[in-house]
Amino acid sequence: MTRHPKSRPRAKLLRSLYIWHRYIGLSAALFVIVLSVTGLALNHTESLQMDSTHVQSELLLDWYGIHAPDYLGSYSAGPALFTAVNERVFRDSEILDDVPAPLVGAIAYQDLIIVASPEQLTLLTRDGERIESLGSAAGVPAGIKAIGITTDGAIAIKAAHGVYLTDENLLEWSETDTPEATWSMESDTPPERVQDLQASYRGNGLPLERVVLDLHSGRLLGNAGVLLVDAAAILFLLLAISGIWLWSRRRASARAHRHDREQHDVTS
Repeated sequence: MTRHPKSRPRAKLLRSLYIWHRYIGLSAALFVIVLSVTGLALNHTESLQMDSTHVQSELLLDWYGIHAPDYLGSYSAGPALFTAVNERVFRDSEILDDVPAPLVGAIAYQDLIIVASPEQLTLLTRDGERIESLGSAAGVPAGIKAIGITTDGAIAIKAAHGVYLTDENLLEWSETDTPEATWSMESDTPPERVQDLQASYRGNGLPLERVVLDLHSGRLLGNAGVLLVDAAAILFLLLAISGIWLWSRRRASARAHRHDREQHDVTS
């Protein structure tokens, strides 16, 4: 049986397409591995504790621009030192998740520590455990600028519209003239504590989940990474199209070959 001349260019085209299909598959393999591994990890974030595990790599922390400020001011209350580092508040070197930054003061009152933020007072035990937070709903004046203790032992705050005193249970607030009070003042954080706080801030600033998510989406490399993932998606599309086309041509070729054999058997 003589092969039709038109089949030669077609066979050459098929061989070329097979080669390109193979190269596209090899090029896409790395992306498939990365996307598969990161996708599986993201589906099991809680069991892998990726949301509570923080990256310690200096290179990645610098890449994400996570830096603590050089100057840190602190408020002392009892034996503890309270410091706001950007959006986080620390008691000594421990993060206080329920205390909002910035801070405007901290005082020791009876058996409590009261930490003041512009819109909230946070009551802590001497060991740093949160008791409750008091805001405008509890009658605390808005726009707190400072907190202190009067010579009579009452809590005083400077707020947006004046100075206020409260009872010993912090239930009622009344405006008053400027009282004689010792106000909580910000002071320089000791150098050795600054280094500890900066290291703690950076070490708790980048959850592993975010890195894996950015790697999965390509955003770990910025705009270039997004374009790279887009290119990978195009490769996957070409791989699928070329695979389907090759499969259909191979099936058609096998059908034609079978038909030729049947014709040959009939004529012979």
